[in-house]
Amino acid sequence: MEKEHEKRGHAPDIHSKTVIELHDVWKTYKMGESALNALKGINLKVKEGDFISIQGPSGSGKSTLMNLIGCLDLPDRGKIILEGNDIEKLSESRLAIIRGRHIGFVFQAFNLVQTLNALENVALPTFFQQISEKERTQRAAEILKRVGLEKRMRHTPMQLSGGEQQRVAIARALINNPPIILADEPTGNLDSRTGHEIMHLLVELHLKYNKTIVIVTHDPFIAKYAHKRINIVDGQIFHDHVLEKRFLWSENSNNSNNKRF
Repeated sequence: MEKEHEKRGHAPDIHSKTVIELHDVWKTYKMGESALNALKGINLKVKEGDFISIQGPSGSGKSTLMNLIGCLDLPDRGKIILEGNDIEKLSESRLAIIRGRHIGFVFQAFNLVQTLNALENVALPTFFQQISEKERTQRAAEILKRVGLEKRMRHTPMQLSGGEQQRVAIARALINNPPIILADEPTGNLDSRTGHEIMHLLVELHLKYNKTIVIVTHDPFIAKYAHKRINIVDGQIFHDHVLEKRFLWSENSNNSNNKRF
């Protein structure tokens, strides 16, 4: 059996810039007369070239943290800085533009449009940009080829396996060429073998195309693909661990050509 962790992300250069930063972030949900602190004083920096896993049990706050890292929600206290911008000072439309340029999202449930084929699903985010239909189609086709689905472009989600659907979702996240990919339980609906294939694809994107990757997972084996592991319990980070260099996929790291999708 293939060793599932033979491919891992590499640590970023020590001088890499910070692309997302959380300062003393709190998130509270009101439940009738009571309040639930889902996140409590989170401090976190995501640097260019990071490969980070966020791990924790159900209800720990990891998905809430991912939503805030992805600037899909605002904190009740504290600050979130995206590419030098305090997101609370941005209009909703301006934030959407900046987020769309810098972050691609991959979800556990794939979130594909069932009536569209793979090519159309991947091209969907480009409809908000001023590009021609020809360029849109060419770009989507090229990305689908890179994720190994060149023969499945005209298939609808119902005609694809779970692993193929997740590859379509990853391709869709890449269509606008964002430098950051956030993946919330990307292997949660997949069998073990297919899940590791998806993780190998994310590692390849990280090493060959210099993508910054942040994944949320409950699976400790999936978490081991990252060079930096964050454990969250009861809304607080209690362990922030960077793997030693000797465990990393350094050979592939050194051969990285830093191209972009």
